[in-house]
Amino acid sequence: MQTVSVFLHTTNQHYIERFCHILQSMQEKIDTSPVRIECRVEENESHTQFRFVSWSREEYTCETLEYMASFVALLVTEWTVQVMEVELLRTFLKRKERGALIHKFDEIYPYIQFVFHELDEVRENMNRSTRKAAIYEQVLQYMEDEPHLYLEGFVKFRLKNYRILLDKAFEMGLQQYQQDKEYQEFVELLRFFVSKQEHRYPLVHVVLRETQEFIMYDQDDAKIDLSQLDTILGFRPDRQEDYIMSALIALAPEKIVIHGVEDSNVLMQTMRAVFGDRVLACVSCAHCLTTPGNLDFQFSSHYNT
Repeated sequence: MQTVSVFLHTTNQHYIERFCHILQSMQEKIDTSPVRIECRVEENESHTQFRFVSWSREEYTCETLEYMASFVALLVTEWTVQVMEVELLRTFLKRKERGALIHKFDEIYPYIQFVFHELDEVRENMNRSTRKAAIYEQVLQYMEDEPHLYLEGFVKFRLKNYRILLDKAFEMGLQQYQQDKEYQEFVELLRFFVSKQEHRYPLVHVVLRETQEFIMYDQDDAKIDLSQLDTILGFRPDRQEDYIMSALIALAPEKIVIHGVEDSNVLMQTMRAVFGDRVLACVSCAHCLTTPGNLDFQFSSHYNT
């Protein structure tokens, strides 16, 4: 018979309820045969004890001895990720941002989750520990010498590798959130500016080239001379996407047709965000069909970070 105990502070009923829920779910989904694992719950004034007891139908082997530890380690891992992770991230946000963005946590959290997904995928491809694996491995290592695990303290003070990954994901997610907010504010400003403009051209065609160059034509298919645009702007943007957007804002067309670019393209999304339904996509006219390779034209830009 093997015994392992996990303790949670009795005062935090939410933690206890979530632990019980995850435990029940795991007992329904995981078959530990030939080892039988039972959990006995005992309470006192300070802690709720989850006492795990295992029996083997046969003589214990190296493999069956690992069943108990693996089951408890998996349970602790799932509870940490599902329950404590959010609390830790809230703490990070409150400490690092001095509470200025704490009321925005629900907006920021999806960005962090996306980063977690990306980081876990990268680390898995590199045969390195994902965040769940980092927790699982450290719990197993701890239980080799200690059958009593005080869960809140263990997560806060023992899971160093996990907290490093958590902090990295937090910083990256927060940065992406802030960049996205800046992008949205910038687009709103451009949209407002464009809405107040008087139209100079009824229609402008934007034709992208395979070399990441572009040509603009008016409603009569006459090429628009952009040589004066640099003088108007006072500078020439380095990125072609920036240059196209600047040109369109200066030309102030009533309608825009962009050729050889599908709706999922980054430039197309940015143009729709600024100009709305004034933007139309075309992939099958003479301009499109005589420009080989332009259907693969892609931009990398801060406009859609």
